[in-house]
Amino acid sequence: MKKVYFNDRTELLERSKVYKTETFSEELIKDLPNPIKKYLRVCGYMNTAVPVNANIYWAESWLKMSPEKNWGRLHTTQFNSVKPIGRVAYMKFSSMPVAARDLYRDGYGEMNGKLFNLIRVVFDNSRETAQSALITTFCEFMFIPGYLLLDNVKWEQIDELSVRGILTDSGIEVSGVFHFNKEGLFTHFETNDRYFSIGKNTYKKVRFSAIVESYKMQGSIKINEKVKIVWHLPEGDYVYYKGIIDRIKINVLE
Repeated sequence: MKKVYFNDRTELLERSKVYKTETFSEELIKDLPNPIKKYLRVCGYMNTAVPVNANIYWAESWLKMSPEKNWGRLHTTQFNSVKPIGRVAYMKFSSMPVAARDLYRDGYGEMNGKLFNLIRVVFDNSRETAQSALITTFCEFMFIPGYLLLDNVKWEQIDELSVRGILTDSGIEVSGVFHFNKEGLFTHFETNDRYFSIGKNTYKKVRFSAIVESYKMQGSIKINEKVKIVWHLPEGDYVYYKGIIDRIKINVLE
């Protein structure tokens, strides 16, 4: 699985290298909604390089496979590409020999997990998985703010603290609302466009949130730190992922 992850990462990395790096400026962000402009200013992104890709380094991460199961600790390695839109993550459980690779690229999504790197325990590359994988990337638009300037995302300001985004990529359209606090920090993302698996090849759309609980300074930039991912099921909220970001390295070359 790790080799598959690095192959996917290399492909996205090489494609992202062809794009010229810009710098965040007032002119560059002039068409963005006010809450997003404020976020970029408050977090210190102005006059810094606009990301075309990034490594996200997780200090710790945890996954709960179902509401009834216990938390499993993960080692997570992640790479995001802004141009083209892509995301690939490698996750390995600390307590058992199970590893998985999660991918979105060019309208294709795939979750692939193996035991001992040999026995397939999960595999899904359905259209619903592709849409859900694109939304996972959408959640991270404030983590890696180069995404905010893409031509294939349309913004609609709802009020001074929230903005709706409509993202289209490779024929898939999704939407969600980004919420901010009065200080200008991004607090959470909500969507009704993500699919929850209720059985083999069976899915339903369930309200879904990505929540940022804290921030930290990385040099002169304030980055997202403690995050959790939540399904809002009819029987109650199901937090299925939580983690702490150590650092984000943008515009990597290798």
